[in-house]
Amino acid sequence: MQTRRDFLKNIPLVSGTVMMTQLSTNEAFGSNFLIKEAGIQLWTLRDDMQKNVNETLRKVAELGYKSLETYGFDGNFYGKKAREFSDFCRGLGMNVHSSHTGITADTAASFANQAAEAGLSFLVLPSMMGRPEKSLDDFKKTAEEMNVIGEQCLKSGIRFAYHNHDFEFRTMEGKLPYDILLQYTDPKLVSFQMDLYWVTRAGHDPFKYFDLHPGRFTTWHIKDMAVDGKSCIVGNGRIDFKNLLEKAGQAGLERLFVEQEQYDEGTPLYCAGKSLQYIQKKLF
Repeated sequence: MQTRRDFLKNIPLVSGTVMMTQLSTNEAFGSNFLIKEAGIQLWTLRDDMQKNVNETLRKVAELGYKSLETYGFDGNFYGKKAREFSDFCRGLGMNVHSSHTGITADTAASFANQAAEAGLSFLVLPSMMGRPEKSLDDFKKTAEEMNVIGEQCLKSGIRFAYHNHDFEFRTMEGKLPYDILLQYTDPKLVSFQMDLYWVTRAGHDPFKYFDLHPGRFTTWHIKDMAVDGKSCIVGNGRIDFKNLLEKAGQAGLERLFVEQEQYDEGTPLYCAGKSLQYIQKKLF
């Protein structure tokens, strides 16, 4: 099965709503999750989306999801104009709040304008997306570009974030690339979408990052990890989401999205439904 990182590596970089009020770090400490609503990253349903976008979205709405995060945004969603797609989703009772995108400094202004027109709050770079990643200098250069992207996005009222996998947690020249990205990006311009599964699988502690960089983790991917290391239905794995959500205020969390990549317990739609049921009953 193709992994999300493999998929992202094969996407070429393209050159060429009112912003949500964010709590200050001090105000956020100890507070509850700002919006107690679990969305879904549609990569979870990538095969279904490829077959029939509209029908898949209808089924997602039937599961009870109200918030969506898409992938592959290039100014359009799945071949549909951004506004047309978001209007269709709203007609089903769902809002598109965020999207993963192969955004660059050159495309940032255009992508952000389209995202704003569609009513998004966040655009997220979901990996290095083909940028060099062989040295810490490579990550420093990407951090510099991320600042430029973030500044362009803010001009349209869009927040910009970076989504991690596990490669950012492999020691390089005595440091972690993830730490470099946090260090060299401006908190006013760049936030981070923490994928709790990948941080945990890499052997690192999300709580440590919340302590060291409060307020920077505005969105999360809530993806559970089975004993064999694969992603699984939320609640069926070993990640302690309940205690993590108690630190939502410190982290700066505003929205979270369910994601799953492997399916050993049913179809992707079945898994998405079970994850939402667990979150609503056990976490909220």
